[in-house]
Amino acid sequence: MSDIYKAPEANLANSPVSDDSGSIEKGIAGDYSFSIGETLSEAWQRTSGNKGTVWVGALLYFVAIIAITIVATLITGGTAAFSPDSNPGPFAEALSQLIVTFAGAPLAVGMTMIGIKIARDEQTSGTEVFAHFDKIVPLGFATIVMYLLIGVGLILLIIPGIYLMIAYMLAMPLIADRNLSPWEALETSRKAITKNWFAFLGFAIVMILIFLAGSIPLLIGLIWAIPLCSIAFGVAYRKVFGVPNHN
Repeated sequence: MSDIYKAPEANLANSPVSDDSGSIEKGIAGDYSFSIGETLSEAWQRTSGNKGTVWVGALLYFVAIIAITIVATLITGGTAAFSPDSNPGPFAEALSQLIVTFAGAPLAVGMTMIGIKIARDEQTSGTEVFAHFDKIVPLGFATIVMYLLIGVGLILLIIPGIYLMIAYMLAMPLIADRNLSPWEALETSRKAITKNWFAFLGFAIVMILIFLAGSIPLLIGLIWAIPLCSIAFGVAYRKVFGVPNHN
C-alpha cells in the first residue's frame, strides 16, 4: 500500500508532470477535473525550491512596470508631466495608459508563465517575464478587448462583468503558450471556465484571501503567499488545458 503513495511524490519532485489528460479541446468541453483543495495542496508542495524564482520574476516585473510607466509619461507629456501642476489632458493620459497596457501585457503573461512552467516541471527563471515580447501585439489587443468587455458587463447590471472577469482568467497565457489569437484565447478560456465557473470563482476568492492574509503581518506572509498564488494559477491552468506537445 505504501508503494501506491510513493509514485506521485516522486513524480512531483523529479519527473515530468502528467498532463492531467487535459487539452484545449477537453478544456472547452469541460472534460477536466478541478478542485480548489487539490490545486492549493499541489501548489504548496511546489513552492519548495521555487519561491526564489517567483520572487525574482515579481521584482523584475514591478521594476519593469515602473520603468514603462515613466517612459510612457515622458513620451506623452515630457518632463513637465512630473510637475505637481501638470495637466496633460485626456488624450495624453489615454495614450500613456495605452502604452503601459501594451508594454505591460507581455510582462504580466511572463509572470504568469513562471507559475505555469513550475506547475509543469519545465525549466524557467525570473527572466521569464521578458520572454514574451514577441507577442506584444496580440497580448495587448486581448488585454484591451478583455477590459472593454468586462467594463461593459459591469455597467450592464454588474453580474455579466463578474462572469467575464472569472471566465477570462486563463485567456492571456493561451496566447503565449498555445499561440491562439486574442479572440480565440478569450473564447477558449470563457468556454472552459464556464463549465466550472463557480469553482473558479471560489478559487479566485481564495487567492485574494491568501494574498490579504499574507499582507497582514507586516507583509512577511507574502514571502509564501505570492509564490503559492502564482504556482496555484499554473496548476489550475495545467489541469484545464494539460501540457502542450512541443515535439
